[in-house]
Amino acid sequence: MPLPYELIYDEILCRLPVKYLLRYRCVSKEWCSIIDSKAFVKKHLKKAIECNPDGDGVIITGDGQTGQYYLTNLECLYADEDVAVTELDDPLKNVLSSALFVGAANCLACFCKNNMKEFIILNPSTRKYKKVPSMPSEFAWLFEKNEVFPCGFGYDHVNDDYKVVKIVEFIGGGMIFMIYSMKSNCWTWLENVPSNIRLLTMTGMFTSGALNWLAKSLEFNHKFIVGFDLGLEQFMEVPFPIVSGNASVPSRGTLCFFDHCINSRMNVWMINNYGAENPWYKAFSVERSGVLGSFELIRPVAFSKSGKDVLLDMDNTKLVWYDPKRNVVKNVVHGIPTRSGLHLYRESLLELKTEQVQKPSSEDKKEKKERKKRDDFLSKGFKLKL
Repeated sequence: MPLPYELIYDEILCRLPVKYLLRYRCVSKEWCSIIDSKAFVKKHLKKAIECNPDGDGVIITGDGQTGQYYLTNLECLYADEDVAVTELDDPLKNVLSSALFVGAANCLACFCKNNMKEFIILNPSTRKYKKVPSMPSEFAWLFEKNEVFPCGFGYDHVNDDYKVVKIVEFIGGGMIFMIYSMKSNCWTWLENVPSNIRLLTMTGMFTSGALNWLAKSLEFNHKFIVGFDLGLEQFMEVPFPIVSGNASVPSRGTLCFFDHCINSRMNVWMINNYGAENPWYKAFSVERSGVLGSFELIRPVAFSKSGKDVLLDMDNTKLVWYDPKRNVVKNVVHGIPTRSGLHLYRESLLELKTEQVQKPSSEDKKEKKERKKRDDFLSKGFKLKL
């Protein structure tokens, strides 16, 4: 007796990893049609978020000058043996050559190259990518005078859209915000941008539907986090905890703050309720001279499924699973290439449509003209309807 369609669709296919679904497209035309449908892609992503809110895919950013990027997953990182990694090869390796990682949101990742003049959006699961169109000429000249610009990439859950943000700052204060919408495939200029702040970090950290930069007030000279809501396209100020710290990074879909205390202890603060008046809580503490050994900076990357262990990236040189409650190193991750960063994404079949409009060459125009002459001759001489 065959399995009911609903059981196959809702309970089996929707729970499978993308790599298996890509293979099962070859089973039949019906399966291919189901797996490629927008309804299935949306349901598969929703199920992935329910099962693993943090994402299960891992992008390892290696040497951006040679386009070395690797993929793995959290399950591999939690295993005792050497991690199995897959390097993105050609044509992606060539496309991402000299590209820098901008950010990841849901199932997509964004890269930039050529001094942030080109942006590339990639679905790591399907290896499909989209080149973001150039900025309108009336704004492009503003960015030509600068070599680097603050930028960011995130997901607008209000409009179900992915957006790239590119910013130019003026020496005397003020900014121009340009926003690319993947849904409309065009750039727009944002008005009502704060003029009394200076961004201190180049890449916006995406969390809770907003891009976040470390910023400084030009008027009061104090530091804070400025958030930009991608759905409402509004700015907000996120205050730091009332402690002295020196870094903020994204982790587990939220923001982190490091508080360097006395006795070589580092407290790690995380945001529990983004947008609240006092959103921070102390997640855990680590000793610099303790079981983790010596380090300058640690970054929480992800938590285990049980929530007891946290994956720490130590100075971009070593990965360890750490149990902060018991102060025990559970596992040291081996087999990871030399890297500059580690980032999470969700596996998805989301399709990236690339619009490649090629201008007709002179030969194409000539051939089209000759074909028209021929058709006119045939239609007149032989009374054919062409």
